[in-house]
Amino acid sequence: MRPALPLLLLGAVAATAFGAAPPPGPNDAATRTPIRHLVIVVGENVSFDALFATYQPPAGQTVRNLLAAGIVRTDGTPGPHYARAVQHQHSNPGGHYTLDPVEGAPYARLPQPSLTGVYDMQTGQPYGSVPDPRFAGLAVNGPFQISRFAAYGAQDGHETGDPVHRFFQMWQQTGGSNANLHRYAWVATTTGRGGDSEGVTPEHVDQGAELMGFFNMAAGDAPYFRGLADRYALSDNYHQSLMGGTTANFLAIATGDAAIYEHGGHAATPPARQIDDPNPAPGTANFYVHDGFGGGSYVRCDEASQPGVAPILRALAKLHRAPHCEPGTYYLVNNYDPPFLADGTPVPLGPERSVYPPQSKPDIGSALGKGGVSWAWYTGGRDREDIVDDPLYALAAKLATAAAPTASAEARAAATLAEAQGLIYNNSGDPLTAFPAVIQGPGRDHLQNLKAFHAAIAAGDLPAVSFVVPKNIDSGHPGYSASARYELFVRDLLARFEANPALYASTAIVITTDEGGGYFDSGWIQTLDFFGDGPRIPMLVVSPYARRGHVDHVYQDHASLLKFIEYNWSLPPLSARSRDRLPNPRPGRDPYRPANQPAIGDLTSMFDFGGARPKR
Repeated sequence: MRPALPLLLLGAVAATAFGAAPPPGPNDAATRTPIRHLVIVVGENVSFDALFATYQPPAGQTVRNLLAAGIVRTDGTPGPHYARAVQHQHSNPGGHYTLDPVEGAPYARLPQPSLTGVYDMQTGQPYGSVPDPRFAGLAVNGPFQISRFAAYGAQDGHETGDPVHRFFQMWQQTGGSNANLHRYAWVATTTGRGGDSEGVTPEHVDQGAELMGFFNMAAGDAPYFRGLADRYALSDNYHQSLMGGTTANFLAIATGDAAIYEHGGHAATPPARQIDDPNPAPGTANFYVHDGFGGGSYVRCDEASQPGVAPILRALAKLHRAPHCEPGTYYLVNNYDPPFLADGTPVPLGPERSVYPPQSKPDIGSALGKGGVSWAWYTGGRDREDIVDDPLYALAAKLATAAAPTASAEARAAATLAEAQGLIYNNSGDPLTAFPAVIQGPGRDHLQNLKAFHAAIAAGDLPAVSFVVPKNIDSGHPGYSASARYELFVRDLLARFEANPALYASTAIVITTDEGGGYFDSGWIQTLDFFGDGPRIPMLVVSPYARRGHVDHVYQDHASLLKFIEYNWSLPPLSARSRDRLPNPRPGRDPYRPANQPAIGDLTSMFDFGGARPKR
């Protein structure tokens, strides 16, 4: 890291070099609560149980995690109710995609976790989908403590393999509600990342049982996150909005909805090879016909005859839930790249390109602008100023030179910048680049880098609503990052607010992840529609107004972020179908399950605004 400059000097320098913060909106101060600045920080890919499995809350509070359920003990070993989470072999004699595979015997021991997604940071190359030798001694058949085998830490070498986290896999693992916890490993090790992903075959699905791992706060893992939970507000009932991965859930954060395949603002049909087909391929137990980053990722869910759709529609019908699938519309349910680069350059579409089309549905940035509320989406590595002094820039230069040793200095510099941005920038985490109304209009100035965010904090001119996405290596994403790196990112961010107490006094900072990364989680899931919800993920609120030492059980998901914005600044829901239209939960006998399903909270239960809930 470079030497720290005094914060006010940094703000002055940065405002000149990296662009000014968006100007205040006329309605910035017209809030229903004392919160004048909302900062939403989104890391990557860890479930609630993976991070908070053994968290022990302050006196008077309760939490639902692996420890409280008796599934594990404080030392990470199996608890008295471990059998609830033991993984079983399954079968699918029907030969079609199913949410009810036939349960067989428990695994004698879990398949050895793999090194999928882990990189050698000296060469920039992946180790490949091979067994992780650190876990050779893993002998249990259910949840296990990761740090007994691979130390919890932020240094290179502490990274672990990346579990599969795709739409139809998650539906199959959870059955929608997560009532049966025995299927996670079988689904992961029979489907992998999908055969349309490079190198994945039925014989080599590139997955072990890495998804069953958890960190152990009771034994000292994730101490900063534990301290934040003790001091501020933690939700143990916050969920990713969609089954599946990063692209779908970041788009849900931005829209409360799912992206579609469209052309000219109208629904269209994607190339055939890009349509998901989770039926098992002939001769396989559960290896999907078309699924994976290079192919199957769209689904038309208004037709029961479409591959994989009927079992989910039947599950919805049992709950009297509408699927919310428009006729003839194909929805993106997995990871594809956005249709514009960070600078607004269009990216070509096509059957061989994993790129989704420009989106025309209502988005939160445009809604804030229309409502006179200032906003910005800050993404690490989105432009040159955020890249050239990053430690990975030197690695990118090495890779670019090796790829073209005789290239001119100018060509090598351009190749280095492109290589570095590929390593550093989370393009799926910058979802508003997919919206022409933003990226090709005045909203483009609201898409900024992390240096601009740091400068805005130091200068005290942060917009009313800020979305903050770390650089890839700081995101906590298993494989190329680690949860400890996300901890350090959050710690640095909060230190910057501590250095500006006047700004912090009117700020709420929400800390979460985009999705659970495919990790095991034991929490109940509310089935809202065809797309989810998905499993629980961590969520903390840090603010002078956060309920201190509180564990909140109100059911929330990413739409809750939109609902709080809309409540606080008196804005309407984004659309007639976006999740922010759902009512707030009414309490029932089980505090985790709304009595008026489907329902989603608006985060206000995590705040204390002087002892009384703000008037509506």
